[in-house]
Amino acid sequence: MADKGRSALEKLLAVSPGMEVWWDASPLVFEKWADTFLAKQTPEVREWLEPQVRRLFVKDDPTKSLFKGVTTNPVITKAGIDTLPEVWHPWIEEEIKKHPNLSAPEITWRTYREASKLGAELYMPIFEESGYKYGYVSAQVDPRVLDDTRKMVEQGLGLKTLSPNIMVKVPGTQAGVHAIFLLTAMGVPTNATLVFTVPQILAIAEAVKRGKEVGEYYGTDYSQWRSVITIMMARFEEREVMAEQAKEQGFELTEDLMRWSGTAIMKKGYHLLREREYPSKLLLASSRVGPGKDQIRHLAETAGADLVYTMNPSFVESVLLVYADIEEFKPRIDKPVPSDVMEKLLSLPYFRQGYDENGLKQEEYLEHPGTIFTRNEFSKAMNAFEEFVAEMKAK
Repeated sequence: MADKGRSALEKLLAVSPGMEVWWDASPLVFEKWADTFLAKQTPEVREWLEPQVRRLFVKDDPTKSLFKGVTTNPVITKAGIDTLPEVWHPWIEEEIKKHPNLSAPEITWRTYREASKLGAELYMPIFEESGYKYGYVSAQVDPRVLDDTRKMVEQGLGLKTLSPNIMVKVPGTQAGVHAIFLLTAMGVPTNATLVFTVPQILAIAEAVKRGKEVGEYYGTDYSQWRSVITIMMARFEEREVMAEQAKEQGFELTEDLMRWSGTAIMKKGYHLLREREYPSKLLLASSRVGPGKDQIRHLAETAGADLVYTMNPSFVESVLLVYADIEEFKPRIDKPVPSDVMEKLLSLPYFRQGYDENGLKQEEYLEHPGTIFTRNEFSKAMNAFEEFVAEMKAK
């Protein structure tokens, strides 16, 4: 009988020295999510699952939590507000009353900042107890300004004032790479997002390295600083262009091949960061169950890695249930992708562009299919956020 005392995540961490698991949602919604998730289970499942879930974030003593950090974005923040209307609707109404001359976008940004600040407070005990290594909460600059370095730096500096453990999330566009260099030189922790390819990973890693060298030359304090680079695996894998190119090559882009594609880029990026001793740590996001319903390649292939893995609520649910009976994970981060798989993937220009160190120029990052898709989704969420506030102002 499988050991269900430890969760699948705890078993993964047991074979992965240095790995961290982060919460890809507002910290403010964790308790409500946990209660809802557990309520859906049978009494038999709940008996072993509840202790596992409660250990993810221990509200009474956060330093005992399995989660070591948080990632958020506009989609996540809006979802958090929708999840806790009893908290946020009165707060927004009060802000509108206190600041009648502020526009809906300005009130929206104030709300976003407040949500980030409150979330950061929950993780401050982890931040302080770990000597500023863990407990960072990522807050993202406006996704609609991803081609404006000045605006991203201004917003990033503003977000950093909210709490010492705020990590500024900046898109991996050409303008974003410049912004990350500048923020790093000023000692601001950064999380590079909208990253889908090896060229982006390396360009950002170089920007962070150079920014830190400049900062150290001028005496910048890096005692409360970290850098992570977020690879969005499924957002790379699921773009239609790759399936279309496979069809042109005479084969089907199966779910198996699709899930190997993001995994291959993740593994290459991970090893390059470590081999070249960059100060940034790879962070995995946008993971999916599959291929099939009884395995999660995105998870299993990271076993043994020293990286950060951020997981949204639905993915956490999948991991805990899909791997409920696993005895242990076998280290696989150093295992190469099967050669026959790589042969097929490398026949696709879209994949080669993402896998080759020189596959993309910085000016091309903005128009990568993954960037376009994610930018549109995040921008739509930000627009909806502002429209919601505008409706409240109009009442």
